[in-house]
Amino acid sequence: MQDVENVYQNAYNRTKCLEGLFIHDISNLFQIISNSIELCGSLLKEGLITEEILEYFQLIAQQLTRGKKLIRNVRTLADLEEYEMVLEPVEVFSELRNAINFSLISFPERKIKVKIISDHENLNVMANELLSEVFENIIMNAIKYNKKKIAKIEIIISKVIINSEKYVKIKFKDNGIGIEDDRKNIIFQEVHLKRRNPNGMGIGLSLVAKLVELYGGEIWVENRIGGNPTKGSNFIILIPFAKKDR
Repeated sequence: MQDVENVYQNAYNRTKCLEGLFIHDISNLFQIISNSIELCGSLLKEGLITEEILEYFQLIAQQLTRGKKLIRNVRTLADLEEYEMVLEPVEVFSELRNAINFSLISFPERKIKVKIISDHENLNVMANELLSEVFENIIMNAIKYNKKKIAKIEIIISKVIINSEKYVKIKFKDNGIGIEDDRKNIIFQEVHLKRRNPNGMGIGLSLVAKLVELYGGEIWVENRIGGNPTKGSNFIILIPFAKKDR
């Protein structure tokens, strides 16, 4: 009986995780689509037919495709009796580049510099297609919560071994507003959401933490500069290697 309860509880937790992700990301998608349509309208009123308009229409199409994928995932998770989250080898750099590209086009008016640092070219972890959602949440928060003229994000990827287990370590270093020390332990907790505005950073980070946990990994945040929480943050993720890379 206890095993059955655990199965349903795990399925319920996964469903709530993606439900929150769906609401959070769909809201972002609609905002991006709305902004793109508004910009296209302004250009058309001025009689301008440019490549910029075509880029905005491509952005709208991308968001619609992304929305369809999210809906499909939510429908899959809705079947609590049969669904189990299947993990498979996922290539980190490919998902990361997709997340970077999406984040950059989501802030067309911001100056953003993203740099990837790694001694490796191809690394596979045990995850699924939602890994890009994890990366996007962290990158977009680093841009959104940044008052600098140029938002800078440095992503360092390496291999580590902890307690005989092999992981891919992904560190996101930003020059944003930082996170106070007394909040570092609660920003990943779901209870933190009830105290924040629905558009706040806590929503994305809570979902990120849940997904990373489902992957068998860990996530935490540190000050970019030791002892000074106002000079940016380091978000660090550990995800187990895919079996073929062990």
